[in-house]
Amino acid sequence: MRLFFFLLSLLALAPAWALEKVVLQLNWKHQFQFAGYYAAIDKGYFRDAGFEVTLRELGQGGDPVDSVLAGQADFGVAASELALHRARGKPVVALAAIVQHSPLILLVNRRKVSSVDALEGSRIMLASHETELFAYLRREEVRQYTTVPHSFDTRDLIEGRVDAMSGYVTDEPYLLRKAGFPYLVFSPSAVGINFYGDTLFTAESRIKSSRERVDAFRAAAVKGWQYALAHPEEIADLILNSYSRRHERAHLLYEANELKRLMQPDLVEIGQQSDSRWQQIAETYAELGMLPQKPNIGGLVFETEERKLPAWIGYALAGGLFLILAVGAAAFYFARLNLRLNREVISRRVFERALRTSEERYRQLAEFSKDVIWTLDLNSMRFTYISPAVEKVRGLTVDEASRQTLADALTPESYDKVRVIMADHLGRLAKGDLTALSATAEIEQPHKDGHTIHAEVVGSFLLDAENKPHALLGISRDISDRHKAARKLQEANDKLRKQLEEIEQLQVALKEQAIRDSLTGCFNRRYLDETLERELSRSRREGYPLSLVILDLDHFKQINDTYGHLAGDRALMVLAETLRADIRHEDVLCRYGGEEFVILMPRMPLAKAVERAESWRRTIEAIRVSFGNFELSFTASAGVAAYPDHGKMPDELTHAADTALYVAKNTGRNRVVEYSPEQE
Repeated sequence: MRLFFFLLSLLALAPAWALEKVVLQLNWKHQFQFAGYYAAIDKGYFRDAGFEVTLRELGQGGDPVDSVLAGQADFGVAASELALHRARGKPVVALAAIVQHSPLILLVNRRKVSSVDALEGSRIMLASHETELFAYLRREEVRQYTTVPHSFDTRDLIEGRVDAMSGYVTDEPYLLRKAGFPYLVFSPSAVGINFYGDTLFTAESRIKSSRERVDAFRAAAVKGWQYALAHPEEIADLILNSYSRRHERAHLLYEANELKRLMQPDLVEIGQQSDSRWQQIAETYAELGMLPQKPNIGGLVFETEERKLPAWIGYALAGGLFLILAVGAAAFYFARLNLRLNREVISRRVFERALRTSEERYRQLAEFSKDVIWTLDLNSMRFTYISPAVEKVRGLTVDEASRQTLADALTPESYDKVRVIMADHLGRLAKGDLTALSATAEIEQPHKDGHTIHAEVVGSFLLDAENKPHALLGISRDISDRHKAARKLQEANDKLRKQLEEIEQLQVALKEQAIRDSLTGCFNRRYLDETLERELSRSRREGYPLSLVILDLDHFKQINDTYGHLAGDRALMVLAETLRADIRHEDVLCRYGGEEFVILMPRMPLAKAVERAESWRRTIEAIRVSFGNFELSFTASAGVAAYPDHGKMPDELTHAADTALYVAKNTGRNRVVEYSPEQE
């Protein structure tokens, strides 16, 4: 019986030992955006507060507010849209504003979209709960655009499937930069929309049922965030090992750095939020027509402690205040006398300490700087201070460099250049032009071992009590390596430019070789085929005639057989030169093959083409070619056809001229024949 009561007691006490199981609904996938919650679980902060927490990623098209209000989750992560929901009567309560400045942005291709106005009529990929961006577009007066459901894939922007997409400044820019994509960021803060980012929230019913439990959950989450920001690399490894490998480690650390900048934990306590800022967010929505005027968001902000005080506390405070004032008035007179003396002593000590600290800081800056820091007296033109870096830059000790004049410290050309610059700036300062207080120049200086170094110098004039320049403060940086690299780059560019010119010349030569006959220099048959089709199309379009002459040397085989192929080649070259000298600029002379030549004559009527062919025949008949001890002569036959009378297609017109040539050959040679259908 005792054992039964003991077991019954254990069963009764078991719920007190068990952890409360709760679901925290995230508003995106696992990444550093939720680092504080991972830390709170891993370090036991939630467990110590009595919770067993399950983190749930956001599904496609999901909304954290809907999940919490529907009871599918106990807590959630949302953003500025909480003000919108509360003003519309939904019982949501913001527990802690984790991110003080919203990371929401719009990303576009900067080569296509240069301003927000250009998004009018575009395709923008947005999530339904990103109300801050809807408000931003409305304030920018972008009214007409197509909302595309969010794929959360930057390739949609890179490949042009959308014109803009929403993202987090902590996330997507890393991916776009890594892909080499030329992106541009539009931020709502540019138009005064300064909303909270990720905010921990819950339903009002949970607070009513157990305010202390909600407060404990909030405190554990804030503690987790404090740990996560202090140990970003550890949490990045935790995410990769326990939650998601969707992002590489470098991506997670980039996100951590950007997130810390938005949270500002050194300036603002993590989780801090104010009624006035939430009210301002709601009024921004109202101003843009997304809420009625004077929206009511009472109850949105969670108070971490109940503010109920006993009624008598006011009287006690008043009495205590009176007593303090009485005592203070009595001590005030004596304190004032002592305070003045203490202030003087403290002020002097603070001033002396600050002076010593400042002197030490600037001494260290000068001594450990890789750049040479120096001062020059304008009257003597000698250096009054040179930092130790001069030994590494110019090979001189500080004493050796200090004994040099300005002329000694520069090459002659650089000394002349510096004198001109200084004279110009001193003249402008004398006229009251304060923009002349500083100057920048590239100079050359001699090194101790004899070579010359290149340096970039920034100098500023120091003014005396009468606002007149008395010294020059300068910083010299050795840019010899940069100068060498620039010279090598210029040489490489010159060499590359020369090679490109040679390649272009070769390309021109190759192009000519592809369309020219190597023996005669005339266009070849390939070029004729392309040109004839193009010219026929133009003739049809513009309605003008076109003539084609096929000309063939008579008995050319006899020339080759009697005098040899060199004599035949010489005859073909002379024939080509003769025809080329007697055709119009727009005519096209081609070697069709062997001893056949084709002359294409745009805008040439048939009758005129026959006359031209007859003229060429007579000229060819009179040609005499000296070849060794012989004198060559030859005749030619030609067939003439014209568009549109004899053919409308290239093959038809060529066939007609070839048929006329065949007739000329078979009726005695040395003649011109015009095509007619009866010749077929």
